[in-house]
Amino acid sequence: MNFIYLANINNLSWSVLKDQKKILSHSAQLDIEKFRFDRDKCRNLVGKMLLLYSLQRHEKFQQSSLPLIDYGPYRKPFIHSMQGHFNISHAHDWVACVYSTNGEIGIDIEYITPINIIDYQNVMTENEYQIALDNPHFDFFQLWTLKEAIMKAQGQGFYLSPSSFELPFPFCNDEIVEINHTRWFVYSQSFGNDYRLSLASLYPIVGNIQVIPLQLAQFWQ
Repeated sequence: MNFIYLANINNLSWSVLKDQKKILSHSAQLDIEKFRFDRDKCRNLVGKMLLLYSLQRHEKFQQSSLPLIDYGPYRKPFIHSMQGHFNISHAHDWVACVYSTNGEIGIDIEYITPINIIDYQNVMTENEYQIALDNPHFDFFQLWTLKEAIMKAQGQGFYLSPSSFELPFPFCNDEIVEINHTRWFVYSQSFGNDYRLSLASLYPIVGNIQVIPLQLAQFWQ
């Protein structure tokens, strides 16, 4: 099962949130302070808060601080003591954390804005780019969030070029994309008026997903 926790930070200021750094290790607190903009500090910390909530809800984790987060060879985060798997993404006013009981998982969310498709040719295969040019209603943000979710699930991030693999068109949820002999089930949906969310999982996602918006105020009541 895949549980997606969402939090909106539109009305949240760093001055209100910063006391929640106490859930992090000292080194993780220092890492957050390296961000130049308070908005980025908020996004990073809220992602960790959602992760802690996931552990407390699904793994009977009773501590009030987050376990140490380690990183794979391509900087994919993981926690040794976790039974499940997680991934975090954020865009504009929203932060998302997915907790999965089904193995490796990747999530990406994006804020939808007007774009010129020509500027993004380098993240598509030649065939995808031609399809985008030929279809005025082509959903680039669906394509992009799906690709990034796969890249994150694979554990390689941008070490895996988004133009090195192709997504089916037209797209249907639970399509399979194979990367280096690993089969990823992929899923995408819009939320709100201006956002796109996509997942990549080792197992089918349709019927195995819950999207759960959270009010951040509950974390410090």
